[in-house]
Amino acid sequence: MAFPNPAGERTRFVFATDAAPGPGSILVYTVAGRLAARLPVDAGDFVGGGRVIVPWDARDGRGDRLANGVYLYRVELSTCGRRGQRHATTGPDAVSADLSRRTPGRVRVVPLPSALAVVAILAVVAVLVGGCAGRRRGTVVTPPASTSPVPAPPADAGTLADRLRPPSPTPADTLTPADEPGLRSGEPVFLAIGLATGKPRFELTVEGATELIGDEGGRVLARLPAGAACVLEAGRGGVSWRGGGRDGVAAAPLRLRPVDPRHGLVWGDTPYGGEMRILRPQSGLTLINVVALEEYLRGVVPWEIGRPGEPGLAALEAQAVAARTYSLAHRGDRSGLGFDLWADVQDQVYHGRRGNDPWCDRAVENTRGLVLRHGGREIEAYYCSTCGGRTSDVHEVWPREPRPYLTSVADGPTQEAWCRGSPLFRWEKSWSAADLERVLQRTLPEYLQWLSASPARRDWAGEGFSPARAGVDARRPGRLRGLAVAGRTSCGRVARLDVRTDAGVYRIRGDRVRWVLAPVDGRFSILESADFELSVETGRDGDLRRVTAAGRGFGHGVGLCQHGALAMARAGHDVREILAHYYPGARLEAIGAP
Repeated sequence: MAFPNPAGERTRFVFATDAAPGPGSILVYTVAGRLAARLPVDAGDFVGGGRVIVPWDARDGRGDRLANGVYLYRVELSTCGRRGQRHATTGPDAVSADLSRRTPGRVRVVPLPSALAVVAILAVVAVLVGGCAGRRRGTVVTPPASTSPVPAPPADAGTLADRLRPPSPTPADTLTPADEPGLRSGEPVFLAIGLATGKPRFELTVEGATELIGDEGGRVLARLPAGAACVLEAGRGGVSWRGGGRDGVAAAPLRLRPVDPRHGLVWGDTPYGGEMRILRPQSGLTLINVVALEEYLRGVVPWEIGRPGEPGLAALEAQAVAARTYSLAHRGDRSGLGFDLWADVQDQVYHGRRGNDPWCDRAVENTRGLVLRHGGREIEAYYCSTCGGRTSDVHEVWPREPRPYLTSVADGPTQEAWCRGSPLFRWEKSWSAADLERVLQRTLPEYLQWLSASPARRDWAGEGFSPARAGVDARRPGRLRGLAVAGRTSCGRVARLDVRTDAGVYRIRGDRVRWVLAPVDGRFSILESADFELSVETGRDGDLRRVTAAGRGFGHGVGLCQHGALAMARAGHDVREILAHYYPGARLEAIGAP
């Protein structure tokens, strides 16, 4: 539903329903899936003809604001365990929503411009079928897949989620970190995943009949048959589009919505479920996949932890729970860009329906709706590829407050770490003095820029640069004169690295040392981990000759260790034991549990 005025006006929702009059609620979601408001419904709100009328002030919730000032919402009526079935509109000042599906879709409803106008019902989006997190990770290293064919998992009557999920009491409201109403158990969750931004052009292919929908009134601009292409380009007047034998220019956002949600939308070589949303920011176009949470996870798990087959099922289940929890805890973090999460290592690697795996799908289904919670809310469920023998305390890695469930733990019960089978359990990186000097001309100023972007970062890291003399430009480091580890974390990772140059001394804090000591070549653009020993070779003249880092692990080391989880699963540990080991004190609960 859309409100053109951010301040909002007192508005009436009018629904037609065959639900029995009684207590319930109207749920108002942003289109990204955030619950903006929960409006209580009493029997007295039901009037003749099966209608329910509830007032709501648009200022009470936060919609997804578009460039033209419109605010979008999605609404659902739920009462006595049943949802609104039929659509009706009454009253010149009412807005209304079509609840024609048992599982609510998305609706966009425009308020009346005047008391004499007719209510415009614009669009219902098809219901989506379902099936090292963190913004500070490097390229993902997935464990090698089994060389033998992986048989599909057998079907059985119950799932792990059925066995783990607690009884469903009447859930109480809980506050999310964004101070918005929390999710209730069983409520549909959709995510807006950013696939690309700043691009001049997108071309997508549709697997089945698909509608291209414009923003103005939810008008269908074109109907594309199966196999057709849709081309979208950034234009001065909005988005230029071509497809289904038609073309035109329309204001953003545009949507591509399959008529049958089983059909995907293909971008590049990757099919995606759900729908696509195209935004037109100041520069280029942004492509967003709006997808149901559980289907999203099917496109995350195999790309984050690999495809180990049945022996690794418990680890896949742990990965599914961690990824689901991360998604909810960080949903909306990228709202300034128009979506919830990136589809890469800045958040979680997501490749839609490409490379889906039956055992990964089984893990998602087994844990459907289960998350890790602490203190009544979803935890920040970070994870990494290989911890190197011991996980990290989050506050020593990034500018974060300590979290009791993200503390340093030994990876194995003995001196042998669970993750010792990782190809990056041990590694070595070396630079000539000249090569490292060239790298630092770029990475040291970038570190200071990163530091200056946030007061929290500066408070956490301390003074990032001490000039050698007055008038020095910190953006020009000059020659490298020396570097040394000046402090370590409680688990042995580098807490501070001092780099001395002609300009002065740069003090690098925590995980950012991986960005500063960037490799000259190889698979990764940042150092494998901050758990390393540094050796410096000098010549007879005292000048640097070579610098070598000998380290352990891959990634930030916070939370679940993927290679460790796989080894635990193969040793017979179940999902509860794996999660309890890497997230001490967190509880495995259903979404929205009290």
